[in-house]
Amino acid sequence: MKYTRPVILIHGGAGDWTSRDSDTALRELSNALDRGFEQLTKGSSLEAVVEAVAYMEDSGAFDAGRGSVLNAKGEVEMDAGVMSGKDLRVGAVAAVKARNPVKEALKVLRDGRHVLMVGGGREEMINQTEVSGDTVGAVALDMEGSLAAATSTGGIRGKLPGRVGDSPIPGAGYYATTNVAVSSTGIGELILRVLPAKEVDMLVSMGFPLESSLEAVLGKMTSLFGEGIVGMIGLDKQGNGHAVFNTKGMARGVMSKDVKKVAVFQGDRI
Repeated sequence: MKYTRPVILIHGGAGDWTSRDSDTALRELSNALDRGFEQLTKGSSLEAVVEAVAYMEDSGAFDAGRGSVLNAKGEVEMDAGVMSGKDLRVGAVAAVKARNPVKEALKVLRDGRHVLMVGGGREEMINQTEVSGDTVGAVALDMEGSLAAATSTGGIRGKLPGRVGDSPIPGAGYYATTNVAVSSTGIGELILRVLPAKEVDMLVSMGFPLESSLEAVLGKMTSLFGEGIVGMIGLDKQGNGHAVFNTKGMARGVMSKDVKKVAVFQGDRI
C-alpha cells in the first residue's frame, strides 16, 4: 500500500502469536507508532526509527530491552543495528547489556569510526519472565525522502553466551538505501545465511515493486527452510509499505498523516 510521507512501519516480531498476549502487543505497537511518528514530523527518519524501537525496548512487551530473554547463564545479551539510507551509515552493537541497545547502535553510527561494536554496557534493564513478542524493528521515510531502518533483539531464550543473531548485521536484520528500508525478524541463524534485507534492496533497485520483492524473498526463505521462520517489513522511496511473514503472526503497525493501523495476524494489510 502507498502512504503519504512521512510514514513509519514497525514490527514486534514474527512467531506463534496464537499463544502470546496480542492485546498488550497491539497497545504497545500503537504507542510506539505515536512516539516514532512524532519524531518523524520534526526530525529525520533515522531519529524516528530509533525512537520507535527504543519505546518497544522500554515497554517490556517484546524480546528486546527490558523484555529480553535470558541466555544459558541466566544473563541478558542484546543486539541492535541502525542504518541511514541516504549515506549508507551503519551502527550496530552485539551482546551488550544496556537499557536501550538501539541508542547504543546510534552512537556507533554517529561516531563513524566503526560499524559493529561487541559487548559492554551496564545491566540497567529489568528482565521480564514472560514476553509477548520477539525482535522489534522499524523503517521510516521522512519529509526529505530519506529512508532508515532499525532492529533490536534480546535473542533466543537459552542461547549460548556470546551468540549473535541477525539483528545487528546489515543486510540480514535490517538494511536501508536511497531506494528501500527493511527490518527482519525470525530465526537469526537462517536469516544470516540468506541476507533477506539486502536481497529485497537488490530487487527493488533493479526496478521490481516493493511488495513483489518482499514476497519473492519470503518465498525463497520458505523454500529453503520451511514455514514459521521469518517476517519482514519494508518501505520504499515512493512511500509504498508492506509486511510479509510465514509464521502464525507478526505484530506490526504503520502510521502516516492519513492512517494508523496495527495488526498481529493475517488479514490486515499494511
